[in-house]
Amino acid sequence: MLRPPVQPMVARPALDLPAAGPWAFEPKFDGFRAIATADRRRVRLHSRQNRPLTRYFPEIVAAIADQFAGHVVFDGELVVCRTAGLDFMALQRRLTATRQAATEAPATFVVFDVLAAGGTDLRTHPYRIRRALLLQLLDGTAPPLAVVPMTTDGEAARAWLTGHLDAGIEGVVAKRLDHGYLPSRRAWRKVKTRTSAEAIVGGVLGPLTTPVALVLGRRDKAGRLRVAGRTGPLPRAARSALGALLRTPDEQHPWPPVLPPARFGDAAPVEYTRVEPTVVVELAVDAAVDTVRGRPVWRHPATFRRVRHDLQVDDL
Repeated sequence: MLRPPVQPMVARPALDLPAAGPWAFEPKFDGFRAIATADRRRVRLHSRQNRPLTRYFPEIVAAIADQFAGHVVFDGELVVCRTAGLDFMALQRRLTATRQAATEAPATFVVFDVLAAGGTDLRTHPYRIRRALLLQLLDGTAPPLAVVPMTTDGEAARAWLTGHLDAGIEGVVAKRLDHGYLPSRRAWRKVKTRTSAEAIVGGVLGPLTTPVALVLGRRDKAGRLRVAGRTGPLPRAARSALGALLRTPDEQHPWPPVLPPARFGDAAPVEYTRVEPTVVVELAVDAAVDTVRGRPVWRHPATFRRVRHDLQVDDL
């Protein structure tokens, strides 16, 4: 019998979906990874880092307890579904709110693997066998439990990468049909959904003449420049070229000299150098977007592609 804590199998980043070999593809939803362990209707939820999640998601615990009287272990993703797509910020609030949040922002547990059932450890069985059993176990279920979609068609999987950005699909995970479940091993592959975007440079991290990273801005509906995120480390070849374009502000800058940590998910306020917001850059960004004070902010650092000399800030 498989007992918690259960170490999850993980994915390593990849630039593209694998083409050769017996692969299955699943959409990666924008949520919390969770392991659910049930034994005689006693259910425990824990995160990938083995942090307890049970008390935050009573509706998931109740649904699993009602349906499974015996021993079962599921691996999946906790999400909050809205009409417009998945709401990651509402999911985060579930970790700090009261039980009322379960009514205001009900969660769904999207299951993508079964690791044990009926007291039998299934992790050595190939994925194709575990998937077939998972479909049997969750046949006819409805939210708050669901089974993740799966395809062996690479073109269908690629459509998840390109056509469902707004729905909350942040990538595709590829899994070998003939592999077992390998705890803590990075044998799966994850390709992130990425798209192009433009932003205004409002500040830099590091020296102004050779910035290490850019602090990015976008205009809101009222035309005010708001912090939208930052880039990862800039290519060394681009640092001097960008530094030659950036200037200290001639007038009052719309941002404070130190940014609150919530803007980037940092533990401490972010010190940076403000610049004249006149340079537009093109970026590669992934699908994960948070809402900070009612405004969208890229959750992960963007990748700098190039300066858009053909665009003015008023074009955005």
